[in-house]
Amino acid sequence: MLFALSIVLMVASACSEKSATLEERVQAYWQAREKGKVEQAFAFEKPGSIEQSIHQKQLATSPVTFTSAVIRSIKEKDDEAEVELQVQYLLPGLSRPVSSSMLDKWVKIEGQWYHLLPLAGDDGTRSEERR
Repeated sequence: MLFALSIVLMVASACSEKSATLEERVQAYWQAREKGKVEQAFAFEKPGSIEQSIHQKQLATSPVTFTSAVIRSIKEKDDEAEVELQVQYLLPGLSRPVSSSMLDKWVKIEGQWYHLLPLAGDDGTRSEERR
């Protein structure tokens, strides 16, 4: 019930004149990813960056399952931003979650922030900080 209410509020916020802040968008995106809500996560991706069916397949077949994401810092410059996250995720064969820092990139288009998918082979994590 609370989750449904938060979705309604998020949609209402998106429809209002004041766009959601970058921090709000990042939190909503990662909550959708943590809960396996693939369609909701897709709504945050940069328009035209990936087809929805490909996005859904990639997330559904990914061996990585994110369990938490905490914003550590946000650096905005014009219509681009880098968000440093502390993420925890599960990998096949491991008995406990892995923790690492990750840079998440976002872009502002017509006043709304959108997630930029990492380039192939770039998962955004810093190998020196993986634990």
